[in-house]
Order: sequence, then structure tokens, then C-alpha cells
Amino acid sequence: MKNFIQSGIQWGDFNVTIVDMLIIILVVVAAQSFIWFLRVVLGRVFRKTNIEEGKQFMILRLLRTLIYGISVAIALETIGADLTLLWASSAALLVGVGIGLQNFFNDVISGFVLLFEGGVRVGDELEVDGMLVRVERIDLRSTRVITRHGNLIVMPNGLISGQTVRNFSQGDTASMLELNVGVAYGSDVKSVERILVDCANAEALVIRKKETAALFQDFGDSSLDFSVYFWVDQPWSRRIIASNIRFRVDEAFRQEGIRIPFPQRDVHVIPSDAQ
Repeated sequence: MKNFIQSGIQWGDFNVTIVDMLIIILVVVAAQSFIWFLRVVLGRVFRKTNIEEGKQFMILRLLRTLIYGISVAIALETIGADLTLLWASSAALLVGVGIGLQNFFNDVISGFVLLFEGGVRVGDELEVDGMLVRVERIDLRSTRVITRHGNLIVMPNGLISGQTVRNFSQGDTASMLELNVGVAYGSDVKSVERILVDCANAEALVIRKKETAALFQDFGDSSLDFSVYFWVDQPWSRRIIASNIRFRVDEAFRQEGIRIPFPQRDVHVIPSDAQ
């Protein structure tokens, strides 16, 4: 029995016995149990203090990473591993790996920036590379986002922290949208302006506190070009909002007898004398 307990894995001068393996397992189980306990306790605290979802996730993520790191160090020290010698002997290897994994470390550092800085939080709606996404999870290396089409995309943290990202969920949450339309020459431009403003303000998701304006943009090749500008605080639904306004504009134009022209070209045929 004693020989069985003392048996284990022999690697040079380093020997891991059955007891050492059990200690490692107990440390991991204890760490996991402590993390579960913290999650329950902090969950109650978060509900009472109304801390934002993004900050809750950041606190839990950092505590879990810290606890796992301490647990690994305790487990290695308990079984007699010399951490100083381990790091010293692997320094050259780590330098070589670091050179080959520059992008990886850049993403990890960017992950810490996102978690600590708070510029991007879980639940925020962002515009990244012209794509509207909602942040579902921020890890140390990558950020998981959901598109408006329900697709899950894993973005490197360096992509988010290394470029200009529009955040619709922080600061002034209202954003201006633009809807363009052309009407036939000869149309009553004042009526067109009134219809565009009324149709935009009739949409329930358009903010009434912000001014809605219709501008006469230009004399086009085949139409008088107008744009209506309105404000919304739900950018995730901006395509639906714009579509609803277009339905109202089309119906109002039909009632007022205002036409939306299609491109037209006049072709002049010049006859030539037969040779």
C-alpha cells in the first residue's frame, strides 16, 4: 500500500506521487467551489447595488482568473515544484514563443484594456467595420458578439481596441438616421417636406425630443432629391424603423399625388442624308 501511494510519475529528478495528484485535484476542486461561492455571494450584492452587467462580468472574470492563478501556484508549490527554477529554465523558450505570438499577446493585452477601461462592456451595441453587433462576452483574447442576423462572431480584442469603434450604448444613446427619397419634377416641395417630417415623427421608435428635419438636397437627373433626418435610441432596430417610415412615405405620396420617378433619358435621333 505504501509503495502504491509513493508511486507516480517520474520525470528526471522530479517525482509526482499519487498523493501529489490528489492534492492537485483537491486544490482545483477547492478553487472551483470558492469561485461558485463568490458567484452566488456577488450575485446577491450585484442585485442590491444595481451594478451594470458589463462591470459584473468584468469583476467575476478577473476574480476567476486570479483564483485559478493562485491555485495553480499553490498546487505546484505543494508538490515540491521549484517555480523559480521553472521560470528561469523556460525564459529563453518564452522569449521565442513571445516573438512568434505577438498578435496573441496583443489581443490578451487588449483584453485587459477592455476589461479595466470599461469603454466596451457586455451588452453594448457597437459598430465595428460598418457592422452592427451586440457584445455577448469579453474574454482575455477575444470578444464574442452577435450580429443583427443572429450570427455569433468571435473578434480578436486587438480589432476592437485598435480602431475607432462606435458605441451606441454609452454616452448619448441617441443616433441620427438618414432616409433619402426623390420626387418628380413639378411636385410641391413644401408638401414633400411636410410629409417626410410627419411620417418620421409618426414612427413610435423615433425620439420626439430631438428635431426631425427634411432637407431639399439637390436637383437630380430625374428627380428632386430630399433627405429626412430623425433620431432613434434603438440603433439595433434602425432598418425596421427606416422601413416603417418608407411605407408611410409611399402611402402619403400616393394620397397627395406625388410621384417617385424612375430614371428617364431622352434619345434624340438625327436623320442623316442617305449616301
